[in-house]
Amino acid sequence: MDAALLILKLLLPLAYLVTWALYARLFFSEEEGSKARQAQTVFLLTLGLHTALLLLLAVRFQRCPLGTQGEALLFMAWMLAIMHAVSERSAATRRMGFFILLPILFTAIPSLFLLGRDFSGIAERPSSWLIFHIVASLVSYASYSLAAILAWLYLLLHRRLKQKRFDLTFRKLPPLDKLDRLSAWWAALGTLTMILSCIIGFWWILHASVEGMKAREFAIYFVLAVFSFTEISRRAFGWRGKRHAQLVIAGFLILLLTNLLGAHGFR
Repeated sequence: MDAALLILKLLLPLAYLVTWALYARLFFSEEEGSKARQAQTVFLLTLGLHTALLLLLAVRFQRCPLGTQGEALLFMAWMLAIMHAVSERSAATRRMGFFILLPILFTAIPSLFLLGRDFSGIAERPSSWLIFHIVASLVSYASYSLAAILAWLYLLLHRRLKQKRFDLTFRKLPPLDKLDRLSAWWAALGTLTMILSCIIGFWWILHASVEGMKAREFAIYFVLAVFSFTEISRRAFGWRGKRHAQLVIAGFLILLLTNLLGAHGFR
């Protein structure tokens, strides 16, 4: 089994690099047909390898593979890949993979160097509630990440339109309304799963012999407030398009800052 784990750990980054190269070729080509099918096929095979690695980790260590930083990153990259597959189908184009595969690469590849057997921190006392809390948190992080990428693409395309620069990027990306709807959909999912994560986390703290929330955990409520306002303003005030994209990116940057501060001793 250790040999199989090693093989998958070696194959996965190579598979993602090949997949991104195929999406890059697709993005810069004029014809989509056969190149799109090839990119999608290799992507699905890579996603299968990714899934197999997570399952093998679970079998090898006899636990849910979410207990270490590397495993959490690997799971989040897996969720991003699944969300990308859904977004491709919704946008009716395969060309977004050129952009979305990059954060998946930057998440999946470092995770392989951080994989380990031992739980860390509060995960030394795993429970079903804690696992649900971690899963909901990682799904929300992946959702917010994809929403931010799509919001950035929206702003990029919007700027090209205002400048009347109908270049390669403008021609190859989905229409503005599709990017806006996809970004809003993933941001809303991120908010719902973040709320669920907070509720489960609060319940777990109340019923487990652990310390209360640290400053970093409290800071996540500010992130949730920003994204909740983004969702409310879209529905109540009609803040769509550019305003919505800016709010999504602002919320995502705050999320990154919160985690960076946590990694450097913000407790």
